[in-house]
Amino acid sequence: METNHSVRKTPNRKFIWIFLGLGVVLGLGAIFVFWYQPSRQAVAATPTAYKTTVVRRGNIILSATGSGSLSAGQEINLSFPVSGKVASITVQVGDRVSEGQVLAELADQASLEAAVSSAKVDLMVAEQELQDLQDNAQAALAAARQELVSAQEAYDTAKNEAKQKGWRRCDEDTTKAYLGSYEKLTERLDWYTRQYDGNFDPDYYLNVIEPLKNQINTAYANYLYCSTYTDAEIESSQATLAVAEATLNQAKAKLQKLEANQGIDPVELAQAQNKVATAKLALETAQKNLEGAVLRAPFAGVIMAVNGQAGDTVSANSTLITLADLAHPIVNFSIDETDMDKVVVGGTAEVTFDAIPDVIFNGTVSRLNPSLETVSGYQVLTGVIKLDPGDHGNQLLEGLNATVEIIAGKAENVLIVPIEALRDLGDGQYAVFVVGQDGKPRLKTVEIGLKDSSFVEIKNGLQQGEVVTTGNVETQ
Repeated sequence: METNHSVRKTPNRKFIWIFLGLGVVLGLGAIFVFWYQPSRQAVAATPTAYKTTVVRRGNIILSATGSGSLSAGQEINLSFPVSGKVASITVQVGDRVSEGQVLAELADQASLEAAVSSAKVDLMVAEQELQDLQDNAQAALAAARQELVSAQEAYDTAKNEAKQKGWRRCDEDTTKAYLGSYEKLTERLDWYTRQYDGNFDPDYYLNVIEPLKNQINTAYANYLYCSTYTDAEIESSQATLAVAEATLNQAKAKLQKLEANQGIDPVELAQAQNKVATAKLALETAQKNLEGAVLRAPFAGVIMAVNGQAGDTVSANSTLITLADLAHPIVNFSIDETDMDKVVVGGTAEVTFDAIPDVIFNGTVSRLNPSLETVSGYQVLTGVIKLDPGDHGNQLLEGLNATVEIIAGKAENVLIVPIEALRDLGDGQYAVFVVGQDGKPRLKTVEIGLKDSSFVEIKNGLQQGEVVTTGNVETQ
């Protein structure tokens, strides 16, 4: 029985190279058909033709649109710094006032004037005490040196007079003499007593025995006085020495401190300076209270609220009048977070108010808040637009709703091409395919400027009227 075996033949290398070559040729041909057409008319007639457009002039604006509301450029609540009765209010809601204009006054200002006078006197006294402390620096230094000398003398005396247990008051000879006298008198008393024993004689007792006993007591007292000090004397002398030593140390420390600070005790200096500072603050407060008894407009603006009338008693720091500067308004705006890359501080803005739709107000982004806010379920970037100075007249009222357009970039009357014509070469390099007179596209590098989702600004590399390709995308 015969068995058939199929044998797989290895392709010849020559045929492999032939197939590869054909593939390259077909690929190049396809590229040629796609790009190199003889004319735009021919392109229009060919289903696989690339599209073209003409380089022209136009405008590119990068912007973000949001909403906002008008607020005063600045607004302040005015109040009296002290409680009192209102003497007069010279304005009402809606009045336009100038800077420095009187708006209201308190009735009794005499007590405020007296407080100012008293504060001035207190300040003068405090300043004089500080000046005296500085002027007497050398005298204080000399006095401290004298105090140290006196303290040293007192300490030396106390040290010399200090007593201790076991010390004799008199010298040894004197002490022994008193002891010897005591012993002799005692022996004599014994002799006289023996003589007297059994023979009671009142005269003998009164004239001999009794005087002898007194002499013995005196001799013994003298002996005790010379031989030691009493506990009270020892304690008293030691206490005197301790006080003298403490006084001496204080005098040394005081002198050392004064010498290190040009004769002025730093604690006393700090206290005197603090007293002056406190007096100055009290005077400033009293003067502000007196000045604040007359309310003046800190800037030109419009009266927004008046919370009282003449004759009312008002509390300190309670708002009486609200003043707003509507001549320099701002717009608080919000922009969707997806457009936050188009908003920067210093960027220009165009504002249109719903109530004044035919007027565009220009401004500048003056502040961006550092965190996003959630509004109706959306994350938004919020900030402030400062409107450009101008005569806004009476048409702008606080709270007006607005539509804002933040301009991130603007290029007017510049060369533009559709974004589809741009080729990114990498490393910040760009190019377009320019169709020549022969109908063939050629790659040409260009310098670009602003670009949006539709067009790109060509700053260098092309001229108006040149034809560029946009691939297979039809553009206007």
